[in-house]
Amino acid sequence: MSFPGTSAGFLANVTLMVQMAAFFILLFGVMHAKKKEFLKHFKKADIAVIFGILAFLWMSYRFLINFRAIILNITSQDSLLLIVHVAAGLLGLSGGIAFALNKFIKKTLIPMRMVFLAWTIALLLGIALYATYYMS
Repeated sequence: MSFPGTSAGFLANVTLMVQMAAFFILLFGVMHAKKKEFLKHFKKADIAVIFGILAFLWMSYRFLINFRAIILNITSQDSLLLIVHVAAGLLGLSGGIAFALNKFIKKTLIPMRMVFLAWTIALLLGIALYATYYMS
């Protein structure tokens, strides 16, 4: 199963859908925070983190299988894009996990915006990778 016009497999499609769903849930959480509805904000952010963990587990398997090829072609545009995507994703996901567990990071505006920005960058780079690998 793949999106029409792509050669993506089931795992890549599910990961993309889960990450996009997580991001939209997180956006709804941001709207709750702007309205000072913090309990709703925290619940939505926690759900987004759970989705992010699932997507990470699904795609980390593929990353580890292809790790040698990525390192051997580290200067290629695809490998660099992937490495930046992984770095931004790890920052966003680890920050989200820390917020969800109420550990290590204080829940204030600046750290939350930084984690949101890292998650956004990772999502956009993930979409770019999907397009590069499966739509060309």
